Amino acid sequence: MSRSIDDTIVHLHTVHALNLHDVDDFVGAVDRETGMAFQPLVHIDTGIAHGYEALLRGVELLGMSSIGALFDHAHAHGWLGPLERVLRRKAIRAFVGLPSPTTRLFLNTDARLLAVGAGLADEILADLDDLGLDPGRLCLEIPESQEAVAGDNSFEVFRRLRESGVHLALDDFGQGYSRMRLLHEQQPDYVKIDRYFITGIASAPKKRLFVSRIVDMMHVLGISMVAEGVETEAEFRACKDLGFDMVQGFLIQRPTVDYVTIQSIYHEVEALNARERRNRSDDTSLVRKHIEQLPALSADLGMIEVFDAFRLHRSTTLFPVVEANGRPIGVIRDIDLKTYAYAPHGRDPMDAKSRQTTLRDLARPCPTSAIDAPIEKILELFSHNTDAPGVMLVENGRYSGFMDAIAILTAMHEKNLNAARDRHPLTRLPGNLSITDWVADAVKDTVSGRVLVYFDFDAFKPFNDSYGFRQGDRAIQLFAELLQKEFHLSEAFLGHIGGDDFFAGFMVDDVEAIRPRLVRVVERFSREAESFYDAKTRDRGHVVARGRDGMRRRFGLLGCRVGIVVLPAGRSPISIDRIKIEVARLKQHARDSEHGLAEVQLL
Repeated sequence: MSRSIDDTIVHLHTVHALNLHDVDDFVGAVDRETGMAFQPLVHIDTGIAHGYEALLRGVELLGMSSIGALFDHAHAHGWLGPLERVLRRKAIRAFVGLPSPTTRLFLNTDARLLAVGAGLADEILADLDDLGLDPGRLCLEIPESQEAVAGDNSFEVFRRLRESGVHLALDDFGQGYSRMRLLHEQQPDYVKIDRYFITGIASAPKKRLFVSRIVDMMHVLGISMVAEGVETEAEFRACKDLGFDMVQGFLIQRPTVDYVTIQSIYHEVEALNARERRNRSDDTSLVRKHIEQLPALSADLGMIEVFDAFRLHRSTTLFPVVEANGRPIGVIRDIDLKTYAYAPHGRDPMDAKSRQTTLRDLARPCPTSAIDAPIEKILELFSHNTDAPGVMLVENGRYSGFMDAIAILTAMHEKNLNAARDRHPLTRLPGNLSITDWVADAVKDTVSGRVLVYFDFDAFKPFNDSYGFRQGDRAIQLFAELLQKEFHLSEAFLGHIGGDDFFAGFMVDDVEAIRPRLVRVVERFSREAESFYDAKTRDRGHVVARGRDGMRRRFGLLGCRVGIVVLPAGRSPISIDRIKIEVARLKQHARDSEHGLAEVQLL
């Protein structure tokens, strides 16, 4: 039930026309004329649907200009409670008919209704029981944008619901009032970042910095982060790099009333992740090296079969639990089985309750990651789920294996060792091995657009010979710093080939947005590098030194040439040798071009 935070606009003349002055007539018209659309929240690594948000549709048939106007009208007449209840029951009825039995219903509530205290919690729980929805499958969304008018009564509502298993989400975070007390005292399970901060985040460094701090803080608190309003592939990738757990938005699926189009796995996310192969090949091989192929158990197994599985694998302390389609839903541990066995019905397998119990009822949540995710992401998932025994890995939406703490840390250690060996000691940027891997991957990936950028200093040898290696190292470090300030790691792969040669790789095929930023780096380097020269040399604008041929002559001050190779999406296969030839040619052309840039597009 999404609603606006705009100023109250109550269209009483249209309401009069519909004769909605009586609460029963009003609620009846709402129930009759409106419907529920659903929009998925999916795991950013796997595309598996975690839940669906219910969104109200059809308020214009009631003569209302917006959802906010409908709720404001109800609040003004004291009908907010009846309105919420009819919409809540409508959403629950529609949700229980969806084919996904493990997902959650994300349901908005109007913060002004929280003033009734525990009575609201009892009403919600009664509706869940009446309509057959387990409280653990409901997540109540509290909009941050509405002023908390309920005082301490709201905390009693949250406490009562949490005790019954209902989850909480703080919606529209960053849009209005920051509910720091709610975060502290009634820690929500989810925080949904308002779409204002997501729109254009890929090219907005300040937004990235702001959001990254929020994500980090919430993860420390053990809160799952959801990015709202994700509409472009660039926004998706930025959210993934920032560590979001889930995404919601038009890129995945628009809100729909056509329930047959609602999926349990959104393969669009799999495709997005498949296209983002930067720094993945080495990680995937390390993950596969340390993954444990624990056999999975069906979620619909009866408890006798579960006991038999543990007897058959006596050294196994847990089993992954999966749906019939292989989608993981959690794990069952031996300690959970003992707890079940000690219960009165657990001791007697023929007990009626024991016969009705399936593994689905006992499965514990466990973090899930795509098998080709960076090891840092897998480690982050594990560290933010302190009660989890490890991380389940999925491939093409299906369970593939399991990594416990030792396996994750070992893989991370191996990756750090490999990276340390290839880091350039002066700039700490990835070196030749990593650059070669990135370029080789770019050449093989003909589906995605790529831009390869090669940097080479002008007049570096004369400068180095005249002012010494220490000053030369300072110039190299200066350029590395300028490059990293201009291009965030979420949008570019930056590397140091060696000496005065650098590399940058971008997963785009539109160079127009990159070119002015490259010019800015080159101009800033030329300007700031002047400080390395003495005053007389700066004034005359050149140094006299020996060239590579041993002859003394004039050389200009430090600058930089840039060769740009554009590999558009859908191109024909290109060899690495062709790239090398083009780069050598571009460096020569860049010497005489404006701003020292030269580029070529290889189709």
